[in-house]
Amino acid sequence: MQTARLIVVAGLLALFGRPAVAQTLDPTFTPLTAYAAGTVYAALEQPDGKRIVNGAFSRINGTPVSSRLVRFNADGSLDNAFLQNVGAATAVQRMHLFSNGQVLLIGFGGSAMTAGGVSRSGGLLRLNADGTGDASFDAGSGPTSQQYNVTYLDDAAALPNGKVVAVGPFDHFNGAATNNIVGLNANGTLDPSFNPGTGANEEVLTIVPLPSGKMLIGGYFTSYNGYNCDGLARLNADGSFDTSFTATTNGGVENITVQPDGKILLTGSFYPATTNVTLIRLNANGTSDNTFTAPTQAYFPASYYGDAIQVQADGKIVALGGSGGSPYLTRLTANGAIDASYQVGSGPNTVPYSLTALANGGMLVAGNFSNFNGTLDRTLIQLTSAGAVDAAFQPKIQTNAGIYAVARQADGKYVVGGTFTEIYGQPARRLARINADGSLDQPYGYNAGGLDATVNDIVLQNGAALVAAGTQVRRYLSTGAIDNTYTTGVASGTVNRLVLQPDGRLLAGGGFSIYNNRTAPGLVRLDGAGVYDATFAPVTTGANYIIQFHNMALQPDGKLLVAAYARTTGSSTSRVMRLLANGTVDASFTALPLTNTSGANSSGYRANALVLQSDGKVLLGGAFGAVGGTARANLARLNADGTLDSGFVPATLTGTVFSLASQPNNRILVGGTFTSTAGLPTNLARLNPDGTADASFAATAVPNGTVRSLLVQPDGAIVVGGLFNALSGQSDHALARITAPNVLHAALPQAVADRTQAWPVPARTTLHVSLDPAARAQTLELLDVLGRPVRRQALGTAADATVAVDGLPAGQYLLRVNYAQGTVSRRVSVQ
Repeated sequence: MQTARLIVVAGLLALFGRPAVAQTLDPTFTPLTAYAAGTVYAALEQPDGKRIVNGAFSRINGTPVSSRLVRFNADGSLDNAFLQNVGAATAVQRMHLFSNGQVLLIGFGGSAMTAGGVSRSGGLLRLNADGTGDASFDAGSGPTSQQYNVTYLDDAAALPNGKVVAVGPFDHFNGAATNNIVGLNANGTLDPSFNPGTGANEEVLTIVPLPSGKMLIGGYFTSYNGYNCDGLARLNADGSFDTSFTATTNGGVENITVQPDGKILLTGSFYPATTNVTLIRLNANGTSDNTFTAPTQAYFPASYYGDAIQVQADGKIVALGGSGGSPYLTRLTANGAIDASYQVGSGPNTVPYSLTALANGGMLVAGNFSNFNGTLDRTLIQLTSAGAVDAAFQPKIQTNAGIYAVARQADGKYVVGGTFTEIYGQPARRLARINADGSLDQPYGYNAGGLDATVNDIVLQNGAALVAAGTQVRRYLSTGAIDNTYTTGVASGTVNRLVLQPDGRLLAGGGFSIYNNRTAPGLVRLDGAGVYDATFAPVTTGANYIIQFHNMALQPDGKLLVAAYARTTGSSTSRVMRLLANGTVDASFTALPLTNTSGANSSGYRANALVLQSDGKVLLGGAFGAVGGTARANLARLNADGTLDSGFVPATLTGTVFSLASQPNNRILVGGTFTSTAGLPTNLARLNPDGTADASFAATAVPNGTVRSLLVQPDGAIVVGGLFNALSGQSDHALARITAPNVLHAALPQAVADRTQAWPVPARTTLHVSLDPAARAQTLELLDVLGRPVRRQALGTAADATVAVDGLPAGQYLLRVNYAQGTVSRRVSVQ
C-alpha cells in the first residue's frame, strides 16, 4: 500500500500519548522473514560438472549468502568451499571460462568489482578455479568513453593463451585510445600485438573466439578499421580485419552462436526487403545459409548476460523467445522450423536471461520468471534434452522480499502483500495474513489462486474479506480462498492503488491501458462484484488524458484526487488533478506540474504518495524538485483548491518518497529511500505539521532499505513495511512495528469531552453535535468502520453543528471532533 490508511475500530480509539521517548522496535512483534525467488543472470558448466551461477540473491537452499556468485555441485547442492573462497562477491554481468579453469568476470555498468578477496575497477576480474581472486590480473582503470560518457564493457573473450579481448562502447581503455575493442595480456595490461587500427565505429556488443584463433564480433557498428561491415566482422588473432569473411546482415548483431559445423547463428535486428527477422544463420564464410529459415512471426531477443541460442548435439536449436505454445523459449529443427516435440509446455512466464548447454545434453535456463510450466519460484531450471524439467537439479535461489501493502483487520490481525513467495518459512503467493503479534496466521493460495506479480495494494471489504491488486485485482474470503462470485480483473500492466468508496464500489489505478479487455487509461471503477463500471469515464484522448497513473485519494464529497503523468493542451506533465464522481476533470482544481528544479517535465517526476489531511489539504511525496515552479524536494502540501501551501516548507530530502501517513495529531510520517541534511533519519522520518523536522522522532529505528508502506494503529503504534531486512540493527525484518512518542492527540480536559455530544442515537437523516467553542473546534469527521472519512466539514465558533447522514449505509460510525489541542471521539449509529 503506497500510502497508509488510519484503521479506526469504532469505540477503540485511544486519546492519550505515550511517554516522550524516541521510537523503538516493539519487542512483542514477531520478526517477519520473507523471501522471493532470486534472479539468475547466467550459469557456466565446468568440465567436472559443477555450475558457476551469478545473479541477484541472498539465500541458497536455505543458507544465507553475501556473494552474488556461487557454485553448485551437479546435484544442486551448494559448493561451500567455493562460497567461502569467493567471499562477498559483487554483481557480475557476464562470465567466461579459461581453458585452465580460471573464470573471467565482467562487471555491471562500470561499477567496481569484488570477488575472491580481490577488488578491481576496470570492469574485469579473474578468479582461480577454487573461487579465490587472481591478484596477478589487473586491467587498470578500464574503459572510458568521451562520446557516450560511460565506463562499462559489454563482453570479453577468454582466449586459450590466457589473454583477453574486451568489447563495449568506449574510446579509451586504461588511458590508451582504442575504439570499442581492446586486447589485453594475461596479466591485464594492454597487449601491443593486438592492433585493431581505428577499430569499430560504434558499440561492439559481443565477441566469440573461434577454434582457428580468429574471433567474431557483433554490434551496432558499420565499419571496422575502415572496412565496411554491417554489425558483424571476423577478426584475425592480431585484431586486424579478416577480409576473407564477407557477411551481409542488414542490421545490428546482438548475440552470436557458432555451431559445431562452423555455421553462425545470429540474433539482432535484421531487415530483408519484406520481413523483419531476429534470427538468421550464416555459413562459416559469412554467406547466407539458404537451408535455414527462422519463423517470421517469432521474436528471438538478445541476452546481455550469456547465450541467447544453444545448439544441441542432434543439431536442434534452443533459443530465447519464439511463438506458439511457449513464446519465451523455443526449439527449432536444424532448418529453422519450430520443433513441436519439445516438451517445455508453456515454458517460462517471461523471457529468460540466458541459456547454458550441458554436457549431458540438457539445458540450464536462467532468469527471473516465477513459473516454468507449473514449476513455481525456481529461476534456474535444468531441462532434459527433450525439454522436460529435470527434478535432479532444482536449487532454491532466493532473495529478501518486500512488504508493499499492509491492512489491519478489526480483530487486530494484518493482511500483508508484496513480492514474497515464502513467508515465515511457508510458501505463499505474495499475500498472507499474520496475527496481531506478528506470527503467521495463513498464507493465501500458494498452489491455486495466488498472485503472480507483486501485490501493491490491499483493501478490506465486509469485515475480513479483502481485495488485492498486482497485475490482477482479486477478492479473497476470510478463509483465504478466492471469492468466485467476484470478477477477477486482469490488467495489461500493474495495478498500483485501490480505493474503496463508501458505496462499496472500488477504484483501481495503475500502469495499464487495458482492463479486462476494455481500453482504460490507467484508472477504472468496479462495482461491488468486480464488474467494470461504465458510468465512471475518465477522458481517453486529448487534454487531461492519463498517460501514466501514480496514485489517488478519495475526498468525502466523492471527488477523486489523482496523481498522474497526463496530457495538457500543449504537452504532458506529472501533476495532481481532481476528478468528479463520474471521472471527468474538475476544472475548479488547480493542477500544478511536478518537475525538476529547472522546470523540466517527465513521467519520472511524480507523486508516489498522496494523502488527504483532515483539513482538506493534500500531502504529496515522491520524486520531484519543484511544484508549480516553486522548489520542493520530494515533499509538498497543496491547499484544498490545488494551489501550493506556501506555509508548508518541508525539510529537504534527497532520494524518493514512497509512502506518507498523517498521524492523528497531524504530524507526518515519511517513508522511502532517502537521506537528509536537515536532521531527518534515513528512509523513515517524521515532520511537524508545518513540514519542519520532528526532533522527537530520532534515528533509533532506521530501516536499512526502502520503506513502501506505513500504517498508524489506533493505539499509536506504527507499522512499517518495505524492502529492508534490518531495523534497529535487528535482522529479518520486512515488516516491523515500532512505538514512538507524539503520535496521538494530547488528552483534552474532561469538561471539553463532556460538552462534545452527538444525538439522536440512532441518527436517520441528520446528526446533531454539541461543541465547546472555548476549546476552538476546527474540523469534524465521520469515519466508517474501516477508518475512511465519509463526511468532513470545517467548524467555526458555533456551539453546535449538524451532519447530514441520509444516504449513508446503516451501521456504526466514529465521530471525530478535532479541537486545537486534541480530539474527542464518539461512537454513533446510523439507520
